Formats: sequence, C-alpha cells, structure tokens
Amino acid sequence: MTYRSLTLALVAALGFAAPAQAKSGSGAAVHNIPAFARKYRTSCSTCHTAAPKLNVLGEAYRLNGYRFPENDVLLRRDEPVPLGEEPWKDLWPRAIWPGEIPGGVPLAVRLQNDVQFTRDPEAGYRWTYRFPEEIYLLAGSTLGDGIAAFAEAEWSRETGFRVVQAKIKFQDVVPGIPQRALNLWVGLQNLYLFTFADRQIDRAARQNFLWQTFRVADLELRDPTSGETLRSANQFQLRTTQPGIEMNGLAAGRLYYAVGVSQGAGPATVDHDNHKDLFYKVRYKLGGLGLDGLYPAGGGPMLGGHGQLLDRSLIVEHFGYFGAEAVGGGRQDRYRSFGVNARVISGPWDVGVGYVWARNENPWGPATTGEIRHSSVFGKAEVLVFPWFIASLKYDQFDADVRSLPRDRALAPASLDRARVLPGAIALVRQNVRAVVEAELFTRHAPSAAAKQRRPHNLWVRLDIAF
Repeated sequence: MTYRSLTLALVAALGFAAPAQAKSGSGAAVHNIPAFARKYRTSCSTCHTAAPKLNVLGEAYRLNGYRFPENDVLLRRDEPVPLGEEPWKDLWPRAIWPGEIPGGVPLAVRLQNDVQFTRDPEAGYRWTYRFPEEIYLLAGSTLGDGIAAFAEAEWSRETGFRVVQAKIKFQDVVPGIPQRALNLWVGLQNLYLFTFADRQIDRAARQNFLWQTFRVADLELRDPTSGETLRSANQFQLRTTQPGIEMNGLAAGRLYYAVGVSQGAGPATVDHDNHKDLFYKVRYKLGGLGLDGLYPAGGGPMLGGHGQLLDRSLIVEHFGYFGAEAVGGGRQDRYRSFGVNARVISGPWDVGVGYVWARNENPWGPATTGEIRHSSVFGKAEVLVFPWFIASLKYDQFDADVRSLPRDRALAPASLDRARVLPGAIALVRQNVRAVVEAELFTRHAPSAAAKQRRPHNLWVRLDIAF
C-alpha cells in the first residue's frame, strides 16, 4: 500500500478542512511549520490536531525528513531551485551530486502572548500580562533527495535571544538496506525521548509535565539550626535541546528506534566537562496509520473528522538516558533516567499514561555524599469535542527521595514532592491562531506545606499566531 493509501489519508485530512494558510506552535517551535504549509498549499489540519500537536500523518512526515511518504514530489506545490542537473547523478563521482533549495524563503514567525493568574503564597492573587511571552523565527526545508534542515530561534523577556534548534537530517544514509531503516540527524536538537506529551509533538495545552522540567539543582539541603544551605551544580533537564548525533530508523513501518550521543548540560559550543551522554528510545505502533505514513492492505483513515485526521491505534514507548555533569572538586554527578508509556488513540479520543524514574549518584559533589532518586507518574486525556475545540485533562505527581546524607552535618532536604491536576481547553480561532486556557491545581505541594503557605494554583490564557 503506497501511493493510493497515502493519497486516501491526505484526501480525508484535506477534504473537510476549512481554508487556512499556516501551521502554528506552542511551548517551542514545531516541525510542520508555516513554511511547509506554503510549500504544499495545504491546511494545518493535514498534519496537526491543534498545532503544535501532530496528528499521525504529521508524525510520519516529521520522521521522513519533512517529506510526505512515497509521493512527496507529486504533492509539492512550489517549484524548488535545482542545484545541478539530474544526469549528474549518473556521472558521480566525476560530478557533484545535484541538490535543491526551496523556491520561496522557508521562514515563519510565531508570536505567543500569555496572561497568568496566580495565587501567590505571600502577595495574594496576581495578574501578569506577558505581551509577548515569546517570539520565534522558524526555518525548515528539504535540500534535495535525503537531506533536510530545521532551525528555531527564540526571543523572550526572561532569556533574551537564543538558538533553540539547528539540525540537519540525512535520510537513508546506507544504500542497499531497506528504505527508512537508517537515518542520521546531526545538530542542536530536541532528543524526543518521548513523543507522548512532548512540547513539540504531542502537547495540545500549555504546561509541561513535572519530570520534564525537574533539575536536581532545584532541591536544596538546609541546616534548620544554622541556616546553612547547599544546592547541586547540576542543572540538567530531560527536556533541554542539546548538541547531538542520532541514528534512527523504522522496521516494518511500525517499529521506531533511535540511539544517540548528546553533549549533556554544558554550553552549546564547548563541552565544559568533556563528557558525552548516551540515550536510546524505541516506539511501536499497533493499528491505524503506520509510522511510515502508510496504512496496511485494506486499511484507510477513519471518517467523520470534518477537517481532522482520525486514527485508531495503540502506541508504546520506552527510553533510557545515561549522563554525567561536573559538580565541582573534580567530581561528577552520574545520572540515569528510564521511561515508559502507553497511548491509545480512538477516533476523537487521545488517552495515555506514563512513568519516568531517574537516579543521581552524587549531585552535591565533594561537599557531601548523597543520592537522589526521583520518579513521576503522569497521564492525559484529550478529546475533540469539535474539529476546532479540544478538551484536555492532565495529571502528574512527582516524588524525590534523598538518600545517604552524611551524619556529621545537620543538612536535611527540602521536599519537592508535588501532585496536580491540569484541566484545559484549546480552541482554533483559525488553523494558525490558537487560544488556550489551562489551570494548574495542586493536590499536593510539599514546599508550600513546609512553609505553611497556600498552594500556588495558576491559570493561564494563551493566544498563539504563526504565519
């Protein structure tokens, strides 16, 4: 099932879609950006449920180096600029292998505005306007057969300007093996340890899960008598984009694997501790559209999406990450993380649960000895009430266990244990204009309990536009 099955999926996605000109993002840039919408003259719902959340075809497009599987050339609406002639391929290595650049400038802009309502433990209730919260400049393009590039730069009031991603994808790097079996991605990139609830692939609402943002540097040791405090120098986060090299591929269209080497938590240009981290990830999809973008023989898209590509499938993922970070005195904090999740997509419903466990062997370096083990249980349920409206409910709890503290010092850890519920709603004002309302309601918040303060509930209203 090749051209016919993919065309059927595209017709289902496009046939009911309202007119639109672009695709948008949230939390960070997405891979199916407005530049790609212009390239194919297609609507956002071809690849997105509610950008940046990818649908199953959008994920297949991303894995295929920003190409629609099988018939990308037939679907493409713009005319690229050729860098050489097709017969040069037959003359290689006596001629340069021809490539191409996009016919139009492959740039896009995204504006993100937030309003935050917080129950501050000390100052009561507070409104904060962040207009804008962030501005993104996005670029993405294919560069001929088997090569693609993606770049993302961000400006925010808190961090100023920074480059978030800048990577190159080489697809099918070894001739003679099955297509899509071995690819190479190089550059500053999101490692996508999970696609489930990832900020760039599968997050419809605003907030990350707690395990994605946790740093051991956030966990403070304190002497209640003297007031002495101690924090780790390790600021690593699992969600952070990193300079890395990744090999990945597909087997039988359903099994995805990846192994890679990343720089870790050091600066993007110089590795400050000369240590590289290792990671792996695997994913399997049962039912529905395959990870290669094709349906099995006799299969096809579900009807009734009215502008959304529906699916019926089970997806299971697992990752492992092994790293180390310098924490002073010639010591390193070695850490490892493992995660597993299961996700069911059934028509308008998208439901999943996951678990992440991690261990830091020496987070405080030579000043003390100790070990931290932390874990998180998390899940979400999203439903397409209308093709333009999603109701969302997330839950997660985070627990950190500090072990092996020295007995000759009166240092005790301040607990970061938390649990919360996050109801939300996402409305597509247009396919490239997205409004989000999301609340953060803590059922447990150890720092506030220890300080005898109220739990810091939050409410966010977000308006995104990309063009």
